[in-house]
Amino acid sequence: MRSFILGTLLLAAGSAAVYAADDETFDFNEVLNPATISQTECLNKQDAVWVETQWQEQGANRAAKGCIRYFPSANAVGAETAVLFIHGDVLSGSIAQSREAYPKSSSRSIQLARAERSAKEIGLPVIRIGRPGTYGSTGASHLRERRLPVEAHLVNAALDAIKNKYGYKRMQLTGLNGGGGLVGAVLTLGRTDIDCAVAASGALSIKTRSRLLASKEAQRGQDQTGQPLSAVYDPIDHVAGIKPDNQRRVFVLGDPQDSAVGFDSQEEFQQKLVANGTPATLLTALATDSKHHELAPEALRVAAWCKAGVADAQIQAWLAEGKKK
Repeated sequence: MRSFILGTLLLAAGSAAVYAADDETFDFNEVLNPATISQTECLNKQDAVWVETQWQEQGANRAAKGCIRYFPSANAVGAETAVLFIHGDVLSGSIAQSREAYPKSSSRSIQLARAERSAKEIGLPVIRIGRPGTYGSTGASHLRERRLPVEAHLVNAALDAIKNKYGYKRMQLTGLNGGGGLVGAVLTLGRTDIDCAVAASGALSIKTRSRLLASKEAQRGQDQTGQPLSAVYDPIDHVAGIKPDNQRRVFVLGDPQDSAVGFDSQEEFQQKLVANGTPATLLTALATDSKHHELAPEALRVAAWCKAGVADAQIQAWLAEGKKK
């Protein structure tokens, strides 16, 4: 306990290296074959919540449980609210390429440092959430079950657990790519505790995305995971589940040149929200990577500007000029 308190204090002073003594490194093999740990083991880990959830799927009762890891900035404790960020898919390209890239982010110290850096950049606490099957989180396979209902329900339960653990009444929520899709998914599960929801480069209309990508999997009627498209939790199919909330603002953020997801699918989701009575704003920004896809910093800024009460038009103007804060 003493080393954890000391680490927290030092991190508040700006040191990311303080976690070296009690760091964890997350094994890429658990992305392919998820680990299973007990509730007791989970609760003995730092920055972890145990979640259990039930739902109806195709007329049958389903259930899942697991340990979800999260990575908070130092100022998350005692704050009124925080920006909870859901990362994108860690499987991109071949398994070999993903295995090579994963170590760049696969330790607790790296994830904490990223949360701390983001918090300083936007002026709000940031909590990064490890999706099931990644960064120590369990409950589902990232290889085979991302974008299935089990992932959406586990993440939704994790939001409840983290919010309750920190004492937040409401939160800000953003995510990139598959994480952006999860922002849309948890909205459709009926949440009414989100002030600002920002889905960046999100997989929000999965079947349209598959059609736009025209991959071999799509031609076989499959998601990139190999699962049938009919089995995925496609947020656009569930917008009727979104509950009214006059305190909430929803943003769909993308680059019109996005070749990883497809901007048309994101715009389709925003239009479906509006048509179903959920106010939502479509925002555009320039992503500087080769696929015009990586908009995580911009998503975090939008969440902070939204929380500060900045008007939609001003947010779009600041994105267009590349404003950093």
